[in-house]
Amino acid sequence: MARQERDILEHAVRVVAEQAVKADELVDEAKAAGGGDHPVTVHAKMLRLELLKVKADLDRELAAWVLDCKACGMEVHWVPGVSMADPGHWGHRRPAPHGDPVV
Repeated sequence: MARQERDILEHAVRVVAEQAVKADELVDEAKAAGGGDHPVTVHAKMLRLELLKVKADLDRELAAWVLDCKACGMEVHWVPGVSMADPGHWGHRRPAPHGDPVV
């Protein structure tokens, strides 16, 4: 059951990150069409903010998980993305003898 929950959370982070990028594009288009204080622009910014809050909540939930890498047995944890377009990834807690972890 835990793997299914983790897969759902990871998928949700990716989908929300994609939607946040689209909301950011919408903000840019709204600014170009009506300015920064137009109601459409303000609502687009609010939408983007809410998506970023949801992404942050999902990142925090995944960060609470500590898993073991199937390749080396070392602990891995969720590393949140640094931008709205970067959904995040699993990373070793310490340098590993191989590349990306297999969780």
